[in-house]
Amino acid sequence: MNVPYGGPHNGPSHDIHARLLTEPFQNAAPYLRVILTGDPTALGTDKLAYSVNPMLTALLCYRLNPTSYEAAILDKRHAEAWGLTKQDLWFTALGNMAHDQYDQQSFPTNADTMVNVVHGITWPGSAHVMRLVEIMREPAPFGAIVMLPNPNTMLYAVLHSQRSRPMIPFIYQTFRSLVEDNEPLTDQLIWWRNGQVTGMATRPGDGGSVQINQNREFSFLLDHELPG
Repeated sequence: MNVPYGGPHNGPSHDIHARLLTEPFQNAAPYLRVILTGDPTALGTDKLAYSVNPMLTALLCYRLNPTSYEAAILDKRHAEAWGLTKQDLWFTALGNMAHDQYDQQSFPTNADTMVNVVHGITWPGSAHVMRLVEIMREPAPFGAIVMLPNPNTMLYAVLHSQRSRPMIPFIYQTFRSLVEDNEPLTDQLIWWRNGQVTGMATRPGDGGSVQINQNREFSFLLDHELPG
């Protein structure tokens, strides 16, 4: 069942957190997930989070309802109560997400790589960026570029060579067409490589191009690492 995603929150009441703090981990484990949000400031600083940058954060959460995306955000108290590390909970959540259903469409292009569109079915599609290596199912030594037009959609393309570079403006234009008048989850171009996620600010360029606030590593990849 594909249910609209309303964004992360702390659950309908404090009761769920009180229950989780006394519940054995093995009972809670199957419901752990990872979810993405923009600026997490309003959620406080005690959450079990992986911050890509100040404008994009992955949060560990507890799924409240199997037929919706409603979730309670977990914090350090839960890890302490269960006697586990954040990493333990993180891998449990990602393992659960391997069983969540999604729809992926792949479209051939004039470049040497395809553009892929992932829509979440049983969990928000954007969260799967944190397990992209399993979604891609192909070698990606140079990583992949990703954009998130809404919480339930992920666009990505694997980088193979210099001939993959036209995918950058193409994915950006596809992203803009999917956003339309809504607010995207983030307008950053995300570079996934070897499990590391980097977000870089974007803005429209001339003639359908995109201007990216590239970090040093991504610039070096484009200029020196990608084979011809």
